[in-house]
Amino acid sequence: MTTNLAFEAAWRDLERKAKMLWLLLFACLPGVFLLAYLLNTLLLQDASFPVVGLVWMTAIGWAGFRMATFACPRCGAAFFENWYFFKPLRSNCAHCDLARWAKGDAPPAAPGEGRANNQR
Repeated sequence: MTTNLAFEAAWRDLERKAKMLWLLLFACLPGVFLLAYLLNTLLLQDASFPVVGLVWMTAIGWAGFRMATFACPRCGAAFFENWYFFKPLRSNCAHCDLARWAKGDAPPAAPGEGRANNQR
């Protein structure tokens, strides 16, 4: 029972991190322009656009790092990244093949019975 609660808490944490990353990515252009415009009118300077852009890019990097380092509830390794690439749209763990919204600790698939053989 506690395993299911731990999995649910981990998936809620992942959902929160993913929402933050996608919000920052999709709101980047309008957000930077709006904040730069507001700061320009408030401070009466034109130097705010590069500063706002740099701060926004830093926030995207921070949110991406938080999502990339999300630990798989089963194996504890990084869920979205293997040793060379980060895939935020991955539906299974890069290491133990746990499904993204799994409710319990199902055993890992046996070698040769992975996703490649089930696509007939």
